[in-house]
Amino acid sequence: SISFRTPSKCEYHVISGADTLTVTSMTKQTLRASNNWLSRFEISLTSLSALLYPNARQQVLVTLIIAPRTGQTISDDELESVCITTRKNELFPILPGGDDGSEWFYSQTKNQYLPYPTSAVSPPPTQKEPENVNFFQKDFYILSRAPTGASVRLYAQITQHTAQGPVTYNTAIDATFKSYVDLRTAEIPHFSIPDNYTFNRDLVAGNPNSDLFTWEYQLAGKNVQMPVVELLSVTGMSPMGMIQWVDRDNTVTRASHVGYAAPGEPNVNYNTAIKLGSEFSPATTVARPRRGHVTVVLQGGNNIPYHSESAINQGGPCQLRAIDTYGNEHLLNIAFK
Repeated sequence: SISFRTPSKCEYHVISGADTLTVTSMTKQTLRASNNWLSRFEISLTSLSALLYPNARQQVLVTLIIAPRTGQTISDDELESVCITTRKNELFPILPGGDDGSEWFYSQTKNQYLPYPTSAVSPPPTQKEPENVNFFQKDFYILSRAPTGASVRLYAQITQHTAQGPVTYNTAIDATFKSYVDLRTAEIPHFSIPDNYTFNRDLVAGNPNSDLFTWEYQLAGKNVQMPVVELLSVTGMSPMGMIQWVDRDNTVTRASHVGYAAPGEPNVNYNTAIKLGSEFSPATTVARPRRGHVTVVLQGGNNIPYHSESAINQGGPCQLRAIDTYGNEHLLNIAFK
């Protein structure tokens, strides 16, 4: 086959055998470089690290910057078209905005999770743009659930609306502005017991040598990424508490009862399937709530009538699911020792 282009109309003719195809929809204006319109068009990494944990929670901040040339403008619709793409051969799939189950996606809002831990020094402040520059910036918070070690290369894209129709520019192929950001998923760290968790307890009521006592255990991660790896939330504890009598006998009233409170929260959650009788009053609030720590409350009483179904079915262990400050999940069993 032979292809050629006429200099006047940018027409493409493809000759193959006896058939001739002519394409006339592309014009010189469509093919012009974006520097006729833009003075700046780039994508850059704003976070200190290009690594992120593939938990679909941790974020990497990527920034797109666009500025028009003197005498040019960028309309609201054109700004709305600004997006991030990947590249597959000559196709440029747009990165999904919002979690649709994709391996890579973005949010336009920052969440509560910390970025990937790094010892890198903060970059110097960026140079202030001249006040007369019509300067636009758009932030994208990238998240991933791709397998460990997966990578992605991201590009910036914008569509200009012209009298001849829309023209799309992408930093993957733009003749003037070529830029990209490479991101990679890091291995989610392994936490082992007892080395990588704190489970310290405080006596907040009663006497530990008597039947009446209340211990509060503070649970968090440690010595992985940081000396203390805070737990930010509890996604579930099943069951929500447990109980143990000193003996399985109908005459026994001495028992230990367990509940929990989410990190920094004052209210204690309990397993409502446990029958406690009418005299025992479980602690309703945490005496010493601590940020970044799940509080497990162990309370002893001598006025809890033995209940066989509670003793048999609600004796634990309790399976706790918590999310740490980097968005990684922890699955732990809490049991009577």
